[in-house]
Amino acid sequence: PDVNTLGGPDFLPVGSTIVCNMSACAMRAVQASVAAAAGADRRCQKMSQKNGAAAATWRGRAARVRTSGGGGRAATAEGAAAVETSTVEDKWISGSLERCAAGAGIERLREAGYTQLAQARMPTRRNEEFRFTDLAPLIAASPVAADPAAAAAVDAAAWTLQAADATRVVLIDGVFCADKSNLSGVGEDIQVGMLSAGAMSCAALGVQSARRGGVLAGLNAAMATDAVVVNVPVGARLAAPLHIVQLSTAAAASTAPGAMATSAPRVVIVLAEGAEADVVEEFAFAGGAVADPVADPAYWHNGVCEIVLEKDATVTHTMVQAQSRGAVHTRATYVSQAEGSSYALAEVSLGGQLGRHDLVVEQVGARTVTELACFVLAGEGQCLDLHSKVTLDHEEGKTNQIHKCIVSAATGRGVFDGNVQVNKLAQRTAAGQISRNLLLVPKATVNVKPNLQIVADDVVCTHGCTVSDLEEEELFYIQSRGLSPAIARSLLVAGFGLEIVSKVRGKDLKERIAALIRASLDRDNVKLTV
Repeated sequence: PDVNTLGGPDFLPVGSTIVCNMSACAMRAVQASVAAAAGADRRCQKMSQKNGAAAATWRGRAARVRTSGGGGRAATAEGAAAVETSTVEDKWISGSLERCAAGAGIERLREAGYTQLAQARMPTRRNEEFRFTDLAPLIAASPVAADPAAAAAVDAAAWTLQAADATRVVLIDGVFCADKSNLSGVGEDIQVGMLSAGAMSCAALGVQSARRGGVLAGLNAAMATDAVVVNVPVGARLAAPLHIVQLSTAAAASTAPGAMATSAPRVVIVLAEGAEADVVEEFAFAGGAVADPVADPAYWHNGVCEIVLEKDATVTHTMVQAQSRGAVHTRATYVSQAEGSSYALAEVSLGGQLGRHDLVVEQVGARTVTELACFVLAGEGQCLDLHSKVTLDHEEGKTNQIHKCIVSAATGRGVFDGNVQVNKLAQRTAAGQISRNLLLVPKATVNVKPNLQIVADDVVCTHGCTVSDLEEEELFYIQSRGLSPAIARSLLVAGFGLEIVSKVRGKDLKERIAALIRASLDRDNVKLTV
């Protein structure tokens, strides 16, 4: 039956009984639709006393629930997307959604995204979390969907790992490329694939981002067309690293002035009890391993990754961000760790005109271990931002974070906001955080805000920060061994990030990172002679 006929314009009150000849499954779908629409109506009545415009938003949402029948993919049609967009108050957000989220999407993610964005505003420097990060390069543009035809011409051979030839996922502008991927080396019991394939489901999809995400995560949810899903069962182990390559073509589907090609990839990784996995993610401009210094294309990569570790699970995570210097790279990583689990991250970030990584880790069990190591290299005109938050809620947890940043140009900026929160029940925990920053030229800028909040009383916690040029004593020591000042300076600069890069697994990946660092420094006239 048509759900519209069940209650007419006034609809049925919650608890009403519907008698008709249908299957139990269909009956449950109709009842869920009735309850959802009635709930929306109640919220509408309450909100109408405060804000008529907000009430109209909820009326529209209630109407859509009625017509959807509790199932199907209403959010995939362009007309439905247009109706959803009308509920978003911020004009820049609604315009971006109209241009980027009109096609097929992930229904439950999209619904949650629109709900999250209904009354949201794009962050400005007046917002504390974006105090030092100006989103102007993004706000000034008009995000549009990327041209799907551009993927065919991309050669992904420059981003390979010898150890992961048979465990490789390639996404181009957020879309899975089966002809460039190879998953033949994934174990029989381990699931790695796309949600759209229909062979797998993932209850963890969107849970963490909806609870802890901001506007950018909401935009990803509304725009995402698919998701990479990784399920590692109890006691299983990925025999080789899972290499997820995310490339951007900068080819926009529209030629309108200010159009910026946009992608919204989503990754979900779930490890059951005792499982192990090594995950390597690379982000780059598809035009080459190192972007053309004359023409840096502009595009927006807005990704989200959700990781769930059950009891005693272990994940080693490597991220290399080498986007074009004209790009906007925003990424959110959410990690939930159960009892006895271990999560280790090694991150290298040196691409993008604007780069922002929101890293959120929550220890939801005792005796968890979190290791975070991040290296940032910001050159001319770049602003690279790492915002991290680690929450310890249980006893005997451990976390250690090392952040290192080099700013190699007067117009470069590095931003670090690291928050470690040790709550009352997190007794006998150990937490350490250090940020070391190297400014190679006058007027180079770093904004560093290490933040350690301790409520428990039986803990061992430390944090600190240093900002400086190369130490004269260190330069003198090296020169006293018969080396020239240029070589001495090169050795110190090259060695500064070695502590982080050495944590990366795979000789070929380390060599690729070294080439990227050297090319970036050469571009800013910082010559390495070693």
